[in-house]
Amino acid sequence: MPEKGRRPRLAVWKFASCDGCQLSLLDCEDELLAVAGAIDIAHFPEASRRSLAGPYDLSLVEGSITTPGDLARIREIRRNSRTLITIGACATAGGIQALRNHADIEEYIAVVYAHPEYIDILARATPIADHVAVDFELRGCPVNKGQLLEVVNAFLNGRPPAIPAYSVCVE
Repeated sequence: MPEKGRRPRLAVWKFASCDGCQLSLLDCEDELLAVAGAIDIAHFPEASRRSLAGPYDLSLVEGSITTPGDLARIREIRRNSRTLITIGACATAGGIQALRNHADIEEYIAVVYAHPEYIDILARATPIADHVAVDFELRGCPVNKGQLLEVVNAFLNGRPPAIPAYSVCVE
């Protein structure tokens, strides 16, 4: 939680993904407006051009790590975040990008790109937790917006999120 008398600072980050989890947050509309009154949205490119430097009280991270630049950036985000929560299958398990982990990445690059020498990617697409400490993982593709709101509200109220231990598909 932030210092007394200051609203918590929220940052929402994107790595290799389709943006679906960020859109789930934006789809919350009325609920998001209520939450927005309780927090300071410091960084959320899908919603605003405003981008404030850290530290952040809560960072929501979407996407998997696929490039050396991603790796450096997630480490910096972790250093500047009191709480870091990964959202979605890409961030928690590597997502669809991780399918490349079962093939020859050099062959893919040579076939797909006209100038493969310009492509700088890691050998494997990996979840965020492979690189930094994660405080909570919210799974799904995309994440369930009700569960996403529960995670943010739990953070604001200083309690653990009340998220079922099973997939929403079971319901």
